[in-house]
Amino acid sequence: MQVTSGANQKASFKEDRRLNVQEKIAAALGGMTGVLHTQMISMFILFYYTDVMQINPGYVAGLLLISRIVGAALIPPFGIVVDKVSTPWGKYVPWFMILGVPIAIFGWLTFTDFNFGPTGTLIYATVTYLIYSILVSIKAAPFNAVPPAITKRVDDRVSLGQYSYFAIMIAAIIVTTVAQPAYKALGGGDDARGFSFLMGLIAIFCILASIYQVRTLKERYVIKPKVEEKNASTKEMFRAVFTDKNAVVVYIYVLAISLATGIRSAIMIHYFKYFFNNESLVVIFGVTSLIPTIIGVMISGKIIKRFGIKPVILACTAVNVITTAAVMVIPATSSGVVIFFTTLALANMFMGLATPAQSTMLPAAMDHTEWKTGISINGFMGSFQGVMQTIAIALSGSLAAVALSMIGYVPGAEQSNETIFGLKVLMGLIPAVIFLFTASVAWFDITEEKQNQIAKELGERRRKIEANQN
Repeated sequence: MQVTSGANQKASFKEDRRLNVQEKIAAALGGMTGVLHTQMISMFILFYYTDVMQINPGYVAGLLLISRIVGAALIPPFGIVVDKVSTPWGKYVPWFMILGVPIAIFGWLTFTDFNFGPTGTLIYATVTYLIYSILVSIKAAPFNAVPPAITKRVDDRVSLGQYSYFAIMIAAIIVTTVAQPAYKALGGGDDARGFSFLMGLIAIFCILASIYQVRTLKERYVIKPKVEEKNASTKEMFRAVFTDKNAVVVYIYVLAISLATGIRSAIMIHYFKYFFNNESLVVIFGVTSLIPTIIGVMISGKIIKRFGIKPVILACTAVNVITTAAVMVIPATSSGVVIFFTTLALANMFMGLATPAQSTMLPAAMDHTEWKTGISINGFMGSFQGVMQTIAIALSGSLAAVALSMIGYVPGAEQSNETIFGLKVLMGLIPAVIFLFTASVAWFDITEEKQNQIAKELGERRRKIEANQN
């Protein structure tokens, strides 16, 4: 494996070298730019299309659903392409710019109204959003493949998880608190103009971030195609991934945690409005979710070092299951509100503790698959994490909507006792059962010691390949 040339470069890229702060920031920027786009889509695209561009809501609903389905279907094939293509600048890192620049441009185009008339606007919105949505979806393949390509150190991967979390939180806070007043101010009373200016600024930032990432991040653990002894077929890639129980565990974990939290988020406002009779508790929910999670992330490094990755994640699973199921016995009183937010804060603190640990699992599985099979398919493996997250987002909203109908929910009316009980089940019991599947981490057997051993053996293989080439 040789991603640099010259003796000095080889000497400077020692495999046990820790990532510096600039490299960690560059890697974390991928999550930040991604959240800027996904949050703008989730919070404003429906309003923009219906209220600003005056597109029929039914058409918009179909466009959003079909685009998500197409995006999810294209992620794995694109992962295969990523694994089979290499550039003079690297295998995975260049995709930060290859995809980052067009995502930024189409994000701006999507939120810019050129007034093409009713039919022209419909065609324009369809084409721009479909491309934008697909680009945002398929980026999961190369972006998730970057960490194992730039570091094999477990402590580096934990630290990357911390940096990434804070970058994601900053992006989420910016969109949720700044975007609305920003497009109002930038538009001067014209929302269409305001959205276009706002997305233009976001596009400039994302393009600059892409340039910084490509200039800063160096791949030290990727074999160039010309020195690989075999080029894996699609069938071999599928077999390599889904016969590795550690990779399967990661996908089950991602799907379960994304689906459980998605259902709770979808039903949250109904629960507060009709169980506690206080819709404004949603604001407190946001604060109670954010602050304990940040505290957990801040102290996670020492906790993970003391107890290990798997024990921390399993502790998070236990706390999530217990605190979520506790909704079933919390009373609809002021003390019940206190109990609810206390348990929520506890769960989110443990979630913060586990977040950096979770981020090490997929890179470890990627290394394990390469070590076991001799083929490197990080892009393909990273694509399935994106698929799981996309499926969870689609399912959580759909399941919540169907469930509300099944429990007899009537919008704006006083709900029956049966409906209130159904809301508690949707808020507590069902997510708790789904959270149980995150306990599959118990079967994840790549310990920190084993990760270090795998990294060492992969390094020896690379040196043998280099020696044979010389």
